[in-house]
Amino acid sequence: MTDYKIYKVILFYFLIIFSGCESRSSNDNITINRFEHEFYNSNEENLDLLIKKYPYLFPNKYPIETWKSYLKDSTRLSVYKESSKVFKDFKVTGNEILKIFLKLEEIFPEFKKPKVITLNSLSDYESRIIYADSLLLISLDSYLGESYYTDLPAYISLNMNKKYLSNDVAEKIAEKYVKKPNDRTLLGEMIYHGKILYLNKYLTSFNEDYLIFHSSAEKIKWAEENEYNIWAFFIENNFLFNTKNDLKSRFISFSPFSKFNLDIDKSSPGSIGKWIGYKIVDSFMKNNNSDLKDLLNEDYYKIFTKSKYKPKKK
Repeated sequence: MTDYKIYKVILFYFLIIFSGCESRSSNDNITINRFEHEFYNSNEENLDLLIKKYPYLFPNKYPIETWKSYLKDSTRLSVYKESSKVFKDFKVTGNEILKIFLKLEEIFPEFKKPKVITLNSLSDYESRIIYADSLLLISLDSYLGESYYTDLPAYISLNMNKKYLSNDVAEKIAEKYVKKPNDRTLLGEMIYHGKILYLNKYLTSFNEDYLIFHSSAEKIKWAEENEYNIWAFFIENNFLFNTKNDLKSRFISFSPFSKFNLDIDKSSPGSIGKWIGYKIVDSFMKNNNSDLKDLLNEDYYKIFTKSKYKPKKK
């Protein structure tokens, strides 16, 4: 918990510092700053040099003794050893991140490549990627492979594999370009996430489709095979324009499976509402002359009505 609080403070600091001070490159290449290597290859004598280089990662709220203690902490050293092994070569992942940036520049001329810094933050799952305009922090210790996280539920550790990393980067940035809906309906929430997923898929066309849904290939295959029945369930129960919060926890929240309250539940992927939202958005784009940037600003209800979404019975 202490580590998490420290990195929340770090986020606050770099939001301030990088809002206007960091120079931005428009070159076709990016530099990956491997902060975890620099940190664990430093020592108590030269740590102050690293603090001067990355002041936003060392908030004054914490004394230098705190950071010095991390250099000797056996747990942290063990994590660093493992992350160095898993990410010994960052070239493939770095190239994927570059492809994401280049596509973003095509869609959004105002987009500037952020400074990319990898680290071992030991932060919570939700904070493994932090994006703030000119800075992108990537916690490599959250991508060491499913078998490394024996204390976590399987549906969470499944996503803590390096193959999900570029997807998570794209998703975190995509969230900045999609506005939350004004209405509180389940449909509005579904299409909101559908927009994010659609943009995410465009940015990471090199990835397997199932990765954007934070689920397994098997569960997404199940959803594809049962799309007609899933949609019929939502229609028959009048869920689309319902504003009850429990529907969002059942069908939108990150979970091991969606909660239809039927025997099939455990076969389904979690957040099936997001998946349906993506299907609606995808249908809209196929049936209308709209570009990606227009889609992100389009009204949720118009997307639904113009999508002509109607899955076929198999």
